[in-house]
Amino acid sequence: MSSNDLAISIVKDYIYEFSDHVYTPWQKKEFQYETYSIWAAKELLVELSKNKNLPPLFVLERFRDKMDDYAYLNKKNSFIFSVAKDTAEYLIDQLITCNFK
Repeated sequence: MSSNDLAISIVKDYIYEFSDHVYTPWQKKEFQYETYSIWAAKELLVELSKNKNLPPLFVLERFRDKMDDYAYLNKKNSFIFSVAKDTAEYLIDQLITCNFK
């Protein structure tokens, strides 16, 4: 399995983890966080697919840095981009962990 295939597999597994969650009305923040996180993971799948010639760690780190920049542009929209950054950092950690197993 190539490193790009491994990264795509990790991101897909992450998305799958959230596929069957059910929320109650008072769990709005959790719902938002997971929804934004799934969006970020799907965006990462697109980035990994478009940049197969680049190391996946570089693609994930570039996405994380871009989301961090976006989080500071507009305070009203900062939450979604902060979640995206957190998601990218989590997936970076997962990729690094899998590469050292």
